[in-house]
Amino acid sequence: MNITYRKLQPHHAAAYRAIRLEALYLFPQNFGSTHENESAKLKLAFENYIELQTPGKFIVGAFEGDTLIGICGFVRDEGKKNIHRGSIIQMYVKQQYNGKGIGLTLLNATVKEAFALPGVEQLALGVITLNTPAVTIYNKAGFTPFAVHHNYFKEDDGSYLHQQYMILHKPVD
Repeated sequence: MNITYRKLQPHHAAAYRAIRLEALYLFPQNFGSTHENESAKLKLAFENYIELQTPGKFIVGAFEGDTLIGICGFVRDEGKKNIHRGSIIQMYVKQQYNGKGIGLTLLNATVKEAFALPGVEQLALGVITLNTPAVTIYNKAGFTPFAVHHNYFKEDDGSYLHQQYMILHKPVD
């Protein structure tokens, strides 16, 4: 299996949409967006960002050949006092590729791209505490927990999910 990792380009927008909607459909508890809401949109926000190659907003893809099998996004904060920060978002690898180290490599590729942006010093993310595989990957990549937001998501059945926040600081050269 030959997996490559690269930032998505405008011609990848449709493949991004398909894998993003798949993630929301298969793992609704892990994301704040819903498949129902997002699939009703003509274009997802990141489809536009990919097509326009918006600075500070990108998705890194894991590819087997030309097939997109995983995504991991980055959004840079934009305010004058917080432009040194950004967030890792929308991490997902297709189920049949789980357990092969692809998620960690994809995350590391995204972190590398984010820290290559001038002035970016720290990356944050949020992960549902019950999503043990994701928490494990984030820990392996060097992210450290700093807070838990209890009752972050409320499910249709009335149960709650908690979100753990994690951070990674740019290594000092």
